[in-house]
Amino acid sequence: MSQHDEGLFGDGVDRRTFLKLAAVTGGAAMLSGVPLASPHAADAAAVTFVDPKYRDFYNEKDGYFLRDQGWVDETVPRITWPKDGDKVPDLTVLIQTAVPAQADAFRKWGADAEKLGLRYAIQQVSQARFLEAILSHRHGDMELHNAVPRVERLDPSEWMVSRAYGLDRRNYGEWANTAYDAAIEAQARSTNRAERIKHINRAQEILADDLYITQFGWGPRILQAYNSGAWANVVPATGFGIADFNIFLTYLQATPKSGRRRAVVGIVADDKSTNIISAGNRYRAIGRMIYDRLAFLDDKLNIIPWAAESWVSVDERTWDITLRAGMEFHDGRPVTVHDLKFTLDFLIKYDRGFFWTANQYIETVLIQDEAKRVVRIRFKQPYAEFETYFMVLNVIFPKHVWERMAAEQNLKDGEDARRLLVEAKDQIGSGPFKFGRYRKDTEMQLIANKKHFAAPKLDEIVIVVVPSVDGLLGRLQGGEIDFMDGVWLTPSQAKSLDGLKHVTVSEVADINWLHGVTRISWLPWRDYEFRRAWHHMFDRKFLVDVVWEGAGRIPKSNTFLVDTNPWHNPELPPLPEFDLDKARQILKDAGYRWAADGRLMYPPPSDEKWRERVRNVVKSGVGYGWAGIKMVGG
Repeated sequence: MSQHDEGLFGDGVDRRTFLKLAAVTGGAAMLSGVPLASPHAADAAAVTFVDPKYRDFYNEKDGYFLRDQGWVDETVPRITWPKDGDKVPDLTVLIQTAVPAQADAFRKWGADAEKLGLRYAIQQVSQARFLEAILSHRHGDMELHNAVPRVERLDPSEWMVSRAYGLDRRNYGEWANTAYDAAIEAQARSTNRAERIKHINRAQEILADDLYITQFGWGPRILQAYNSGAWANVVPATGFGIADFNIFLTYLQATPKSGRRRAVVGIVADDKSTNIISAGNRYRAIGRMIYDRLAFLDDKLNIIPWAAESWVSVDERTWDITLRAGMEFHDGRPVTVHDLKFTLDFLIKYDRGFFWTANQYIETVLIQDEAKRVVRIRFKQPYAEFETYFMVLNVIFPKHVWERMAAEQNLKDGEDARRLLVEAKDQIGSGPFKFGRYRKDTEMQLIANKKHFAAPKLDEIVIVVVPSVDGLLGRLQGGEIDFMDGVWLTPSQAKSLDGLKHVTVSEVADINWLHGVTRISWLPWRDYEFRRAWHHMFDRKFLVDVVWEGAGRIPKSNTFLVDTNPWHNPELPPLPEFDLDKARQILKDAGYRWAADGRLMYPPPSDEKWRERVRNVVKSGVGYGWAGIKMVGG
């Protein structure tokens, strides 16, 4: 079962700078402890950079990198040249306890790695600890995580920029390939989609060629069950399935087969907030059923007009948005350009959460033509993500409600709007569903807005909290619920539903993956030949066939954007095959040795070819450059 998590916090969130992550016992390679600071504090001045702007970046925020003594203490030993005979240390791998399948896979992969003299220290921690560790780069050698489908993550920047660009704090492996960074910067300036695709494809080529991330599996595929005895016209959406609030096409088009026009949707947990600005993933999705977003997606993930009737580029920094005519808020007030301008101005001024990443580049919002419902938005720089991020993320708030609510709750200039309490009476949008009754941790009602331009066929949705997947399956079997949001079944769970005439299991193409991000700025990952050997050590077929029960596929290439993603580059080379003998030969040819106890040792300090590879970090001979952390002493 793959449960959608609530996602990473924004990189502006402060985190504790020292972590003690609890270890969990379990397989042969499961050791305790992420590396802790040495008793003798290292000097941050020892950490030097090829490009000074990278040092500036690593030194700009308290609690991160050079301004986190713990990070310095952990990093300096791993960028210091080993002595002759030094063994490759235990490699720490950070995994969330909520995803036991990842640990199951690494038990097998750890046993395979030991055949080549490598040992993993598998660290299983809670999601909160996981987030703290990766956001502060205190996660050891590698963090492991799966894709989380969300509408705002469909733009390639969500992964290609935030997880691999050298000057982004969510680049957890601290990769600083100058060719990659140049391609990323070029795509960010490309407001023409065809031109942008060329740069994104080039970035994917470099990512795959330099062996930065490690794709372990594409999938698992989306298996969802629903009450087909009660509902027809269910809509499968690529990457999201049939019953995900992120793409709520089923809840618009489903038609009842009986007199019951209420759909009951089961979830395993409620969100912490019903303020869309501060809410977790689920209520952010539900909120965009209540507050119309500017653009939406069809079932193939194509951008389609929604509250915005159309949009046109004026120049590379400026867009005109035309609002759809005739829209009304749920209290009967018309939706106007003043509401859109108010919303964006409000979010720029008061939001540092969910919407901030899309709106931080706004320079001005002007009403260009009130009669024709046109708002002109000018950005501080060319904004390639306008259609695929800005338009699908942003919604429209009623000015008369949010202005009053901010005044009543004394929201001060520049204060974070995430603190606002949005009561039921203030949950007024223009979307296809109205906010109904709500009992926290129990149920929420959404009432169909029959005046909407895409009015639902059903009359209401009741969302009920059932704390376990087994409980949800039991209620589905008994006909008490119709759909499940955020729950994907394993093949064995789907098999348990065989023979139920009123239940159908739907299989939908996914855009998912499981990958690892290695700390490429550290040894041994700095050596491209080590990375090349390491990629041959993974039996990906074991993950797909055994752990995922066949509900996935072996990756075709080493990229964030899988083959069902609209931005996937189909011309990438295949991943290295699982071959321990080949991995051993690569290591041997690269100068690595094995100690008497079988542990892998670094090449001797006199091996200048190895030292040159470690200094270069990136693959040589193909025009790449390294801008990041240098080795201590040259």
